[in-house]
Amino acid sequence: MSDEKEAIVERRIRPLDKTVVNRIAAGEVIIAPSNALKEMLENSIDAKSTAIEISIKDGGLKLLQITDDGSGINKDDLPLLCERFATSKLTKFEDLQSISTYGFRGEALASISHISHLSVVTKTSSDECAWKCYYLDGKLVPPPTGGSSEPRAVAGRDGTSIIVEDLFYNVPSRLRTLRSQSEEYARIVDVTSSYAIHTLNVGFSCKKQGTNKMDLVIRSGMSQKDRIRSIYGSGVANELMLVDVNTDLDIGLNKCHGYVTSCNYTNKKSIKPVFFINNRLVVCEPLKRAINQVYVTYLPKGHKPFMYLSLEIDPKNVDVNVHPTKREVRFLNEEEIIGRITSAIEEKLSSLDTSRTFLTQQVISTSQQVKEKQTHKLELQQPEIEVKKPKLRSVSSIKAFKRPYEKDMVRTDFNQSTLSSFVSSAYDSDKSNVGESSFTVEPTSNSEEGNVDSTSPREERNANSDDADAQLRNGENIKTNKANIVPQDGEEIAHITPTIVNLDSIKALRKEVKEEANAELTELFSKHTYVGVADYSKRLMCLQYDVRLYLMDYASVCNEFFYQVGLSDFSNFGRIRFTNPVDIRELLKTEIYDNAELMEKYYEDAPKLDDLINTVFIEMSEMLNEYFSIEIDKTNKEYPKLKTLPMLMQNYIPSFNKLSLFLFKIGTKVNWENEQDCLGGVLRQLALFYIPEPLDNDDPNVKEDREKASYTLENIIFPSIKKRFIATENLVRDVVEIANLPGLYKVFERC
Repeated sequence: MSDEKEAIVERRIRPLDKTVVNRIAAGEVIIAPSNALKEMLENSIDAKSTAIEISIKDGGLKLLQITDDGSGINKDDLPLLCERFATSKLTKFEDLQSISTYGFRGEALASISHISHLSVVTKTSSDECAWKCYYLDGKLVPPPTGGSSEPRAVAGRDGTSIIVEDLFYNVPSRLRTLRSQSEEYARIVDVTSSYAIHTLNVGFSCKKQGTNKMDLVIRSGMSQKDRIRSIYGSGVANELMLVDVNTDLDIGLNKCHGYVTSCNYTNKKSIKPVFFINNRLVVCEPLKRAINQVYVTYLPKGHKPFMYLSLEIDPKNVDVNVHPTKREVRFLNEEEIIGRITSAIEEKLSSLDTSRTFLTQQVISTSQQVKEKQTHKLELQQPEIEVKKPKLRSVSSIKAFKRPYEKDMVRTDFNQSTLSSFVSSAYDSDKSNVGESSFTVEPTSNSEEGNVDSTSPREERNANSDDADAQLRNGENIKTNKANIVPQDGEEIAHITPTIVNLDSIKALRKEVKEEANAELTELFSKHTYVGVADYSKRLMCLQYDVRLYLMDYASVCNEFFYQVGLSDFSNFGRIRFTNPVDIRELLKTEIYDNAELMEKYYEDAPKLDDLINTVFIEMSEMLNEYFSIEIDKTNKEYPKLKTLPMLMQNYIPSFNKLSLFLFKIGTKVNWENEQDCLGGVLRQLALFYIPEPLDNDDPNVKEDREKASYTLENIIFPSIKKRFIATENLVRDVVEIANLPGLYKVFERC
């Protein structure tokens, strides 16, 4: 009890550390990437910009960049740029009563600098060059490459570019509360669209970094109605009504104008209203509810209108400092002002209600249908010979056809040449020869005539299903012939019962793949056109999808693909049988354990060879054989021999140069204590074993190996990937767009 009293006595009131205070403040001002963008967007507009460019990566978390052509920042002011409450908009508290700019408190960039890596490039019209500097926790810091923290001279144009990287990197709790990257990016586009509608004579563009596709493009000279059309489409723009409310100085309303949709616009999908009060984007729920109530009389149930209103209220009646993110304001005479606006909208709607349009469909009565049938029957009974006129396409249907531009046409054809067709090949014309006679391939089913059926179970399923998710969607996996018996002369072929896999661990691993699926990448691989290998050493290759050319790491793609093959074919693999079984102990000893340099560099903690042999290849041999088709002859337990390996794909045999490493890693890198980790770990190592080896690009001695690798990728592996692959999020960094047809057209136009 005395200890508790002492603890209470010691808990004195102390001021918080300055870093903690700043991060708390940053958490109030910057809630999501869209809030950070809003603050920087307002600063750019305050700087009298005419063009604002926004570039986003990973929903604004990895990169959020905004570039404007405004007045820029004076070099001498850069040290104060990210200090809290440093601003050029206010000098005394009374200035808040007549504030006419977007920003005024000087908290935006300060808050951002405490929760991200911030850099600024700026140039005024009087500067001879641009200045670049880096900020952290509100202060100037040296660049990542080292050097002085002072601003350094760089090339640049008039204006300011603010680059925010790794947003919320030091606030993991905030990262967990954010939505998906696509949703955060949609919020950013929504905020930019709202300012694009309201802020005339300013151009806006917004896109994802690494792509040339602009998700928002507004030219500076566009009218307000054309801006709405560009953002929300003609369906909204064609039904807009101008709202212009009379001035009423008694209640403080100086001006109110905007656009709302008429009675003819019906849409069940609600569009977020755009409200500006004194040129500030705000949320005003009372005004929104009041306008929606007006439309209840004029629109079908469940349909919502589009609303854009700009209110100018006497600044003395408005408090802009009631919300940390400035998304809400308070103003006097709220009910009177809202009533005046709703009355103006209702008057406009009632005046246009007489011209409301409806979709109609002609209905033919039963008597009319009978009459038409009788007339048609009489016409058929006439003995005259009917001359059929050729059916002509109507003029309207011809005009409706619009030939796409050349830059948008996709020139892909299976008959087109690939890169490999331009290289002379000395490769054997018999491409089906996949290996030497030191092993035989045993597929999983046999034909009725007594011959070995060369069709792998995976290829059989490919022929019967076009669903790329079929293998991973079901908990069961049915396939033929677990025993893989090769018939001898005079023997009959047995009908093998399919194996059904119902292990919860395999279901969980399949579910993980589905949850990590990337829809865009999956579509790319399912509709790609193979181009060719760009680098055998780094294992890079090119694919075309739509009008874009991609460079990718095919080792990473093959790794994930063969892992998914292993999951879908689990416990039902074909077999690669060695004519002379491989001595596992001798192989591991010669290539791994006797290599002192390798053991010292990578495998210092590796178990002894005897322990590895006993715990994995002796004790687990039955499990390896049943689940993975890895058959081990343990007649001599001291020298077990490898008889078979799993066959993951027909007509493709992996390089046996990695066999020793594969056997070593399933013993050292797999967690044999947990079922799911064990099965998934073995499949991962099996996938690594099946990845094509890197080859020297110039060595003439491996020319034939390069040609075999190219053929295998083009004709065996990637056709299967095209049919069955589910691309996951971890492959995003391994697939890079390097060219696109619209971009190339722009280059040629400039030349």
